[in-house]
Amino acid sequence: MLLSTIGEQVSPQEMEAYTGVGLGAFWLPKEKLLFFSSFSNPPDLGITRALRLLGFSFEENVTSDPGKPPLEQLRSDLASSAAVLGPLDMGYLTHNPLYKRMMGADHFVLAYRFEKDGVLIHDPEGFPSVLLPFRQLELAWRADRIPYRRGHYRYWTRPRRERRPSQDELYESNLKSFKEVYTEAENLAGRHDIAIDAKAITTLQKHVEKGKVSPAERGFMVYFSFKLGARRALDFASLLGSKHPELAGLKEKQAELFGALQSLAVQRKWAKVADSLEQLAQVETEFRDALFSG
Repeated sequence: MLLSTIGEQVSPQEMEAYTGVGLGAFWLPKEKLLFFSSFSNPPDLGITRALRLLGFSFEENVTSDPGKPPLEQLRSDLASSAAVLGPLDMGYLTHNPLYKRMMGADHFVLAYRFEKDGVLIHDPEGFPSVLLPFRQLELAWRADRIPYRRGHYRYWTRPRRERRPSQDELYESNLKSFKEVYTEAENLAGRHDIAIDAKAITTLQKHVEKGKVSPAERGFMVYFSFKLGARRALDFASLLGSKHPELAGLKEKQAELFGALQSLAVQRKWAKVADSLEQLAQVETEFRDALFSG
């Protein structure tokens, strides 16, 4: 959405893949939750990564002070450019009728105009041109409950095209970036003793096999992680396309496994969920090996 304001068209599916956020997986043992995303490359880093890969310069602002948000600075910036705000805590986005159920969930929106009582935003959750009151903006934008946040009140604005990489250059840059994401996650996970990638998926498999999946854990799977995993896998498959049929095929296989997991978890067929997770772990290993062998 931000790039479209300067006449640059990049589809959400492409942008999602360029971020590299959906690569790998990591397990949070305390919460017993598996995230199908990179331990080293959270969404805010992914946005910056994608913009640079695509050849854009931009201004990225953040503060270490959780006090008052930089509203005057944002007002000044919005006078000449839209801005992506985030991460935001969805539990304070009161235009969403389900906001009370979303406390602690991360989100990003496009701010485009200051008003007397708040900021007009486009929310990609399906709410265009809604007013976010200043108090709700402050609480959401402070992102106190977002585990990966680095500082507070982060936003990106004033994108400018600096170079236009060819499709071949962009593809090679993406492969290099994907390898960096996996390598950085491995190094970070080692320092924090966190299970990642195939090992993380196998950890969930073993947890499911015990037959003690809580309602909260099941809700995370059926309302969030499996469907998002399927969509991201297809985004990667589309990006890899004919240039690397093996990698694209493995991502398509992952998407089908995520689809199967979605249906099975809804039906509480936990033995079959465990079987599908075992297959998913194997495909994750195959994808990583194929990526690094190329």
